[in-house]
Amino acid sequence: MSKEPHIIIVKKRARGHHDEHHGGAWKVAFADFAIAMMAFFMVLWLMGITTQEERIEIEQRLQTASVFDNIFEITNSPYPIDFDGNASPFENPINSSTNSKRRSDTSVAQQTPQGDDKASAGRGPKLNSMLAGKQLSTAQLTMLAKGLNEMAEALSASNNIVLEIVPQGLRILIQDDDDHFMFQRGGIEMTPFFEDMLYNLAPVLGQIKNRMVISGHTDSIPFHRRDYSNWDLSGSRALKARQVLVDSGLPVANILQVAAMAARMPVNKQDPKSGKNRRIEMMVLTKDADDQLAQLFGKDQLEAKGPAVSKARSYAESNRPVSRLDVMVN
Repeated sequence: MSKEPHIIIVKKRARGHHDEHHGGAWKVAFADFAIAMMAFFMVLWLMGITTQEERIEIEQRLQTASVFDNIFEITNSPYPIDFDGNASPFENPINSSTNSKRRSDTSVAQQTPQGDDKASAGRGPKLNSMLAGKQLSTAQLTMLAKGLNEMAEALSASNNIVLEIVPQGLRILIQDDDDHFMFQRGGIEMTPFFEDMLYNLAPVLGQIKNRMVISGHTDSIPFHRRDYSNWDLSGSRALKARQVLVDSGLPVANILQVAAMAARMPVNKQDPKSGKNRRIEMMVLTKDADDQLAQLFGKDQLEAKGPAVSKARSYAESNRPVSRLDVMVN
């Protein structure tokens, strides 16, 4: 009997892997769950640090944004979050060492050298001889309003400029809408969209002799600092609008007054907290309204008003009470 080596054959069967049944789908599901939880805790965090009004603004911003808009781009943000009265790094990128300001983030007014009279030359429509260089009446201001309305449509700002003829002159309301905010929340820095708007309005308004009053308005939400109120904020914003207009070519002499109105004159009286109430108004005065305002604040203008005022003053002086000492002396 031959003794041959025994050959042992081992058969190994490949064990089925757990992933073969469903692949890597569990990893995708877990990633979706992690993202959902992160978004959930982000919402809880925002609800904890924001007020009710700020939550409404965030909701409106998300509802009106389209898929083509980057709502998280800091240059498009209305800055609804308040960091205890201090600007966050996103609200004040100028102080950030990593910030490199792009030319596309600046307005045309910022890109134009300020203080140069030639900067406004050739800009804006040329008014006809009936309007240019004159003190416009109410009828002529109506013609001017029509031209400004066409300019607003060309700038895609029809929702941001409201023109109204009133007995005192031409009332120009410049206000926010759901897509554009004139100022960052609680600040006075004007956004490029509105700077370009004033940059185009200034040379047109500078072609007439009517003087104007610029007033700043806020909503009824109290300011979050004790040493700074809505009066201060509305006044600072009105002064900022004046500065942009003058830098854009409006003669300094065309501005008669800059006023702070806070929340005293809301446009939307049913909702004093509405964003429509946050606005800048420019009142282009008629000759009569200009004279009345000058009489109200200027003594010299009152004294120069002719014989009627002089006669009234003489009558008042002749009928003032006289003491016995005055009689004995005289």
